[in-house]
Amino acid sequence: MTFNERFDSKLSEVPFAGYEEYSQHLFAVCDRQLDSYLENLMNTFASEKGGFKNVLYPDIEVAKTLSQNHLFEFGRGSVASDEVPEAMLGEAADDLANLFGDFSDSISKTSETSEGVAPISELLDQISARADLTVAAGIKIPIHELARKLKFTDFTLFCFALGLLSSNQTNYASIFQVTNQNSSLPAPTFESAARVYHGHNFVITDAYAQMSQSLEQLRPLFDFHQNGSLPFSTPITPDKRLIDYIFGANPERIDDTYKRFFTMLTDDEELDPLLANIDQADSLAIAYDDDSRIFNLYGDEGSGRKFTIKHFCADKKLKCIGLDGGKLFKYDMAFLEKAIWSAIRECILLEACCCLSNLSYREEEKDHFYSYMDLVFTKLSEKDIPIFTMSMVLLPLRDMTTLKFTTIELPTPDNREREKLWNHYGATYNFEDEVSLEEMATKFLFTPGKIKSALAMGKSLSLMKKLLKTSRAALFEACNNQMSTELTQKATKVKATYTWDDIVMSPDQRQSLEYACDQMRFRKQVYEEWDYNRKYPYGRGLTVLLFGAPGTGKSMCAQVLANALNLELYRVDLSKVVDKYVGETEKSISMIFREAKKCNVVLFFDECDTLFAKRSDDGGSSQSSNNNKTALLLQEVEAYDGVSVLATNYKHNIDPAFFRRMKFIVEFQFPDADTREMLWNATIPKNTPLAEDVDVRFLAERFEFVGGNIKNCILNAAFLAAGDPEADGEVGMKHYLQAIRYEFVKTGKVFTRSDFEPYANLIL
Repeated sequence: MTFNERFDSKLSEVPFAGYEEYSQHLFAVCDRQLDSYLENLMNTFASEKGGFKNVLYPDIEVAKTLSQNHLFEFGRGSVASDEVPEAMLGEAADDLANLFGDFSDSISKTSETSEGVAPISELLDQISARADLTVAAGIKIPIHELARKLKFTDFTLFCFALGLLSSNQTNYASIFQVTNQNSSLPAPTFESAARVYHGHNFVITDAYAQMSQSLEQLRPLFDFHQNGSLPFSTPITPDKRLIDYIFGANPERIDDTYKRFFTMLTDDEELDPLLANIDQADSLAIAYDDDSRIFNLYGDEGSGRKFTIKHFCADKKLKCIGLDGGKLFKYDMAFLEKAIWSAIRECILLEACCCLSNLSYREEEKDHFYSYMDLVFTKLSEKDIPIFTMSMVLLPLRDMTTLKFTTIELPTPDNREREKLWNHYGATYNFEDEVSLEEMATKFLFTPGKIKSALAMGKSLSLMKKLLKTSRAALFEACNNQMSTELTQKATKVKATYTWDDIVMSPDQRQSLEYACDQMRFRKQVYEEWDYNRKYPYGRGLTVLLFGAPGTGKSMCAQVLANALNLELYRVDLSKVVDKYVGETEKSISMIFREAKKCNVVLFFDECDTLFAKRSDDGGSSQSSNNNKTALLLQEVEAYDGVSVLATNYKHNIDPAFFRRMKFIVEFQFPDADTREMLWNATIPKNTPLAEDVDVRFLAERFEFVGGNIKNCILNAAFLAAGDPEADGEVGMKHYLQAIRYEFVKTGKVFTRSDFEPYANLIL
């Protein structure tokens, strides 16, 4: 069978049998043009017009022979009729049955002349038409699909095919050395490709526009090392990634050169349903249909930013390439441009969008970061590639680009959504009877990702304790372990061991604090079932202000509240929050409330007047900064949906605006004698071996101590008794009096013998 027979017009409406047949036809057109060009070149040198007959003529003969062999193999490689689906043949079935018969005996190695052979444009058009039919039949043809996607001209497709030939078959090297008339260049260039494409009709000035257009059309796919002064002498050499996509077994494998920075975010696994932030996902789709191509999705860790993008890509039948901005932006601009080019190529090859993650910067890096982001947005937008940015806080995209963008916040799911998430992700777990997923949803304001992580960790903790079912304690521990390390750097976890039985307070104080706990226990019923959310969108958390003299039990009360609500207690370390640099204190404050919100912990601000000081207007920059801190704290306290406990010894130093935001204000007054007696009795452990001479009423009436001092005296007395060989293992009156004496000395209080009568003889 001859070349012309393989390109018979009767086959124009017949799809190819597969990708291999398409490739054979495309490369055969290249071989025909090369063969024709080499024949013309031989004739030129044979007539002594070349000027270098003795040097090049033998090489031309070798190249000519190779091109003829390629054409011969093309004829021999015809597809048998039984390999072509009958449904694809249509009216041409009978002709193809004859065409795909035994033709090997009729093959001739003699090259066909150009007489009667269709122009290259017609041959490429025929290949393209048949390829369209093949793709429509469900057979992938990567070369053709790329050509359609990038709108290749015939000449660009020809250049592309020549480049693939040179990189896949080593015997083409000698052919291209001849066409380039350069023995050190074994790959086609745009100029040599144009000479081969046009043959004896080639005119450099006429071909300039074609070569320039082809260079630009191939630039997204080829890593050209372009000579600035001789752009069309640039070699057309595909790299391994492009060859892998065209012919490899794993065409979706991302470029190895940048695998440290790139990831494939999407896969073929079935996605879980969207159970939270459904409205935000709908907004994303609407913005995309409105031609928006840059999207900033921000929200807490595990809020579902990546998950939302995956759902979007599944709906739009797109893949998504992830770029790690934190790693990539550490390099210089030249490296970044190369990496962006590679990312663009991946998006083109895989029909993917691009997602930038790990986007954070310090203030001194802002200009550098903004310029890099602008470069990414500009380059990707030129190719109409959708771009997603994922961040925990809102990015100021308006300062980074002038392009159209859409910002979408993914907030923490509300209680109903959290219940759905706990039930959905917990469906495959085996829980003990005491576990209530509704309780977990109410107590822990978790994002979807945190819920999945907590369930998995809870199961692991239970298994380590040899429990077949996940216990409530393990699940609570797992939830508390979701706490960010950022918070632990600014606040200290306090184990809440005190209960209502351990604290002594007046009935009014106790009632106020019990009411406070009820606001957390019944928040779901009031805010959601009774729809108070609509009328009270802010200030739904619990805020308690405790004030009174030092040692009256404020810190102890914070533990009681946390214990009663079964929540973790974190005491904010003010020394690590307050920073001398402008703006750093505000950042720390925002971070504390943001991270505390995730695990619904109790935030305890001891000596809060340091941060919650009164505002003034003295015009100084220092006072202005303090006012900003106070204003920010007012906002954060009101917006926090968890529990905030504030304690101060000086109520009058606190800004009055805080009192309105406090749900409960409890004063801890100096205890009277009866209260002090209760404190002594409640603080002495029940297992303490007391001597018969211990007079608790005398201690309470005579010594006006607050709870903190009483606690110190009781503990010190126990150690004094333990070290007293005459005590017979009992804590006696003399030990308590001696401890009280030490407490007087420590606090600088003057005491006399009369203060200890009638027991003065025991210690003085």
